[in-house]
Amino acid sequence: MPKKLILNADDFGWDNDATNAIIELVGLGKIHNTTVLANHVQSVDLIRLKNTGASISIGLHTCLNEGKSLRSTPSSLTDEHCNFYSSKDLFIKCLRKEILYEDVLHEIKLQHNFLLEHGIAVTHADSHQHIHQYPFLGNLITKALAEVGIARIRNCNPYSVYDLRRVIIKTFCLLTAKNIDAFKHPDVLITDFTNTTISFQDRVPEILKSIASSSHHTIEWMCHPGFENRSTSYLQRKAEYNFLKNADWEDLLKQLPIQLSQYKEL
Repeated sequence: MPKKLILNADDFGWDNDATNAIIELVGLGKIHNTTVLANHVQSVDLIRLKNTGASISIGLHTCLNEGKSLRSTPSSLTDEHCNFYSSKDLFIKCLRKEILYEDVLHEIKLQHNFLLEHGIAVTHADSHQHIHQYPFLGNLITKALAEVGIARIRNCNPYSVYDLRRVIIKTFCLLTAKNIDAFKHPDVLITDFTNTTISFQDRVPEILKSIASSSHHTIEWMCHPGFENRSTSYLQRKAEYNFLKNADWEDLLKQLPIQLSQYKEL
């Protein structure tokens, strides 16, 4: 049986460059999965995404750590202006038991319902900066995602571990593995597009050959395409967009026991 490769574009709705790039790639049949930042996205862009007519899986990019809450009053997740705390501050507050589960559930319900109200059949979820697999905090998030009916979730466990950031993520995933047991999820996550030192053209075929000989059956490849980079982010959005637009996946997967798949097929 062929291995399943799920190529997922994060950050739909983050800004016009990300949104428009993802819509174009979906329309070209280059992307079949994306996750939406419900507290950033514009309603018109959700309509545009639906109107591509493409068969895709659309998920919730759970965000409790960037921008404003969809809630109109402050909570344990936000400051007095309803701005979310940073990932670091959120984690510290959770360690201090200052984050209330009812606030996490309320916010995730608002984000999930926002997508449902726009006719989006939410197939899966992940989270901004992988917070659903942070120790302590992740338990609250995954519990809430299950409560709103999410059945599929990202497994942030990195396929390759070669720097401190991936070591930390790997450790977090080991500590929180039981939190995602109730969900359907891929076996591992390819995060190499966030490595600023690699050549996509050279590294992608190498990774695919490695996957083909691995014991993993379902693999997610995380990407963040955008027409332009953001000055405040390390993500190589423009390079990812250019690679994905020009990639010939049929050729890349030729003679490999791997096929492109979607979250809704898990």
